[in-house]
Amino acid sequence: MVGSWTINVSTEGMPQKVASAFSELSEKLIGAEYKFIAYIGSQLVNGTNHAILAEQTILTGKDTKNIVLMIFNEKDMGCTLANIERIIEGGEAFGGTAIDVKTDIPDEAKAALDAALTNFIGSNIKPVALLSTQVTKGIDYIFAAEVTPVVPDPESKFALIKINAMTNSIQFVDLLSTPINALGYAFTWLKADKLDKPLGEWP
Repeated sequence: MVGSWTINVSTEGMPQKVASAFSELSEKLIGAEYKFIAYIGSQLVNGTNHAILAEQTILTGKDTKNIVLMIFNEKDMGCTLANIERIIEGGEAFGGTAIDVKTDIPDEAKAALDAALTNFIGSNIKPVALLSTQVTKGIDYIFAAEVTPVVPDPESKFALIKINAMTNSIQFVDLLSTPINALGYAFTWLKADKLDKPLGEWP
């Protein structure tokens, strides 16, 4: 459908025109470098939009890493960068978010995700990468994942998922339809054992 995103996640690569535009990015932009994490999918709007998840390194005396969502627009004449939006801001201070991308997800992070999803209903979750960790009350793990609702003819979404290893809480941010401010504004899905209010209600 025109205007909707078709999710087609790949950590192996992206369409050739998008790959060329991404490759030229660090050469043209001063002060930052970008490392590909995953191709998310495409959207038919004024040409074809392509969504990329990337690690951004701000080149200063003490380099800072962030996670960004990048939108490229492909038309007949080529492919150009349309937007860069920071979705996770890295920070090294206590309580800050340590960016450490791993597409081969470590066992302790998998265990935290599995525990949080034990009673989760309504969607299948396919983690793509562990993006960052944060020490708060326990350890928060932030993943990029493909989320597919368990319904006939499902449409997959691409989301940030935040897991707290102490409380087994889980939060979602749909990256391609929800305005992105910070993960703290995430819609919180209720686990099956927490149905004290209607499923899907804002907490």
